Amino acid sequence: MGQWLASLASMPHVLTAVLVSDSGLEIESIGGAVISSQILAAETASLVRASSIAGTNLGGGKLFRWSFTTDHFEVISLRVGLQHSLTVAVQRGSDPRNLQVEMARLSLQLVSQLEN
Repeated sequence: MGQWLASLASMPHVLTAVLVSDSGLEIESIGGAVISSQILAAETASLVRASSIAGTNLGGGKLFRWSFTTDHFEVISLRVGLQHSLTVAVQRGSDPRNLQVEMARLSLQLVSQLEN
């Protein structure tokens, strides 16, 4: 497996990033000193399940992106194909625009590699 998330490691304010399967299996991670990558992976899988059900029940269709903000950090997650998510925890108050562009680029690249 390659260093798929290496480009996120150099981005300012990124605390932890994980590429995770819907079962909660951590495929790759960076960071993890402030927020555990294993916990972020498990919570991502749990939140994807809950958000997908809520989206369906509300008539919204498939889940593509979700985020939330706490006192200390923001979590942004993008779906990568049908069975994976790319989730990044970033320091609260930072501007996530460049991060979101990089996450979208990575997601498009990863979907062809993970879904084959």
